[in-house]
Amino acid sequence: MMPKTLTLVRHGESESNAAKRFAEKGSPHPNEAPLMQTHTSRRRLTPRGVRQSTRAGEWLRKHFESIGCLRNGSEDQSIVGFVSPYIRAMETAGHMRLPIKWRADARLAERNWGDMDQLTYEERVAKDGETHNREHHGIFWPAGNGETLQMVGTRIWQHFDMLNRQHSDVHVVEVSHGETMLVQRFMLERWMPEDVVKMMLATDTRFSKEVLGKAAPDNQNKIINCRIVQYTREREDGSWDAKYCRVRLVAPSDPTNPGMNLDWQPIVRRRFLSEELLQYVEQFPRYLDGV
Repeated sequence: MMPKTLTLVRHGESESNAAKRFAEKGSPHPNEAPLMQTHTSRRRLTPRGVRQSTRAGEWLRKHFESIGCLRNGSEDQSIVGFVSPYIRAMETAGHMRLPIKWRADARLAERNWGDMDQLTYEERVAKDGETHNREHHGIFWPAGNGETLQMVGTRIWQHFDMLNRQHSDVHVVEVSHGETMLVQRFMLERWMPEDVVKMMLATDTRFSKEVLGKAAPDNQNKIINCRIVQYTREREDGSWDAKYCRVRLVAPSDPTNPGMNLDWQPIVRRRFLSEELLQYVEQFPRYLDGV
């Protein structure tokens, strides 16, 4: 079985995130070019990212104390930590200051962005244009001779297999990356590929009106910096399931804001009868009808 609970945490704001934010506002940071010459795995958090990490740690300590863990502030053997070896993830985990031992696992690393990794925002736009294929193609979009999210899923399956075999009796906390966490949601909740597309479009300001019918994006599901996505095998009545049955999303920077947080939701893994499969495919147009 998988761990009792699995808590996924995105890293705090990185220098790459901040550089993109500046560029999107039309005022590129003067140090963006040298930053991008540093491989993405070595880029640091911003001071804002450090503050976000601290708040995430505070929320997690309160949570684990509420379920009987972290009683004395000393190392707690009932909680196991895994972290992406990328510096921004390790820095986030360090600033969370949980009394646990962290294990670096390369399978939790960010998607490999290939040729696009060391380009500035302006260079990426010039190279890839404004087609937004990443959002519209979802798990099947290759990042500039790098990985598709489907490929990321292969290493995540290996990671899940290890958790299933070695850590079924503990709570696990993982610090990684936004798209890594999106793949984990896709796999644990058994989404369809089109569900990933809809999620990416609904949580992006540029497309939220197209998906939701309103300009505001779905901020409850958006994997913002230091977003916490938590899975549990514990049912609402206190009994335990053999697999994850509920999920919730927490924004540690504003945990009481209903527009930013999603309380425990049952996980519904879809199965299709033959007629339901045919109904599902009808959302996609046929271009050579009548051939």
